[in-house]
Amino acid sequence: MRKVKAMRIKVLLITVIIMLSLIGCSTERVPDTNDNADINDTIEDINYSIIVDTNQFSDSEQLKERLMMAVAIELKNTENQTMGMLQEKEKISNLVDSFFTYKIEKELIANQQSQVIGPINFYFSDSEDIYGLMNNNYIYIEGYYFVINTRIAQELQTLFKANIATAPVGAE
Repeated sequence: MRKVKAMRIKVLLITVIIMLSLIGCSTERVPDTNDNADINDTIEDINYSIIVDTNQFSDSEQLKERLMMAVAIELKNTENQTMGMLQEKEKISNLVDSFFTYKIEKELIANQQSQVIGPINFYFSDSEDIYGLMNNNYIYIEGYYFVINTRIAQELQTLFKANIATAPVGAE
């Protein structure tokens, strides 16, 4: 009889411990089904009109002056592999000058069918580099679209492919 009583106390004690642990693990707050809606509302309520345009060049002449100061211009493909890099000052000047002979637009016509060639990056000695995008119908740099055609795009790719940058060789 004593064993049965001891056994009942152990079972009762274990049951109480399990119940207390379950009560302690639960939150006193009932999950609200509108919690996810609050997150969506805040995303939708963002005022996108206050986002400032980061275009720092008020006209294309300022952009041209800045691009002329580049120490290197690199063209990459869509897989971010370097196609070529211009590092000679004369080639950089000629390329930048040629950009400004093309038609320049501030907005792109949305119905143009084109194919991305890759990023075109302008590197400067002050490390404030400019990154653009080359397409077979335009080159986009800092808010300006330089309208080109497929023939010009091919010529530019050929120019860059003929100028593969070599890595500096360390002295031993």
